[in-house]
Amino acid sequence: MSVPPRRGRPPLTSRAAILDAVLEIGLDRATTSAVAERLGVDQSTLYRHISSREEMLDAAVGVAAARAVWPDPGEDWAQYLRDCAQAMWTMFVSTPGLAQRVRGMTSMPEAFVFQAYRVVEHLTVALGFSFREAALIVDTIGDMTADSYLTIELLDREVDGERTFRELAIETMEDAGDAVPDEGMAQEYLEVMRDAMGEQGNPSSWWRDKVELVIDGVRLRLERRDR
Repeated sequence: MSVPPRRGRPPLTSRAAILDAVLEIGLDRATTSAVAERLGVDQSTLYRHISSREEMLDAAVGVAAARAVWPDPGEDWAQYLRDCAQAMWTMFVSTPGLAQRVRGMTSMPEAFVFQAYRVVEHLTVALGFSFREAALIVDTIGDMTADSYLTIELLDREVDGERTFRELAIETMEDAGDAVPDEGMAQEYLEVMRDAMGEQGNPSSWWRDKVELVIDGVRLRLERRDR
């Protein structure tokens, strides 16, 4: 009678489970101790699968980018750019701390690079842009979307334990407006900026208007080229 081979001790965790835990906790709060606690293991166990906290967070960014639902290119190039910006925004919303991590990384995950190349390829093949022009469009929309999201996060943050940065910014603009000779213009500008900053938990569509500015610029270049 043959004796079945003994199985080794099953792993307590895996690299995939660690990165899942990071995304569940949020990149802004995912320390190695927090991840280990969530997985029910010792911190030393994590280091069998990761080299450092920084490497763990960067790898989690790659997973988030790979799991994001990116749009397929279509005949309407303007809508495609809007959809790409919305996909990035949705990704940031679903993973706290992701936008800040992305803006601070020295290199982009492969999934981000692949998606950027897809857009560049569509703009060059379908619209005839040069690679430099297409890359500039993608880079501008990507940077603007990430920075706009980070601005909203900042506006919701408490400054002195009582007021948010948004409330402090409005107070500062109100005080500055009192010194402007044209009171009507100052008030109009203040109302525009109030709309731009939105409300806590209810951001405005200001960032989408920025995307439209980029799209208008792209459209203008197309019109000039076709004359």
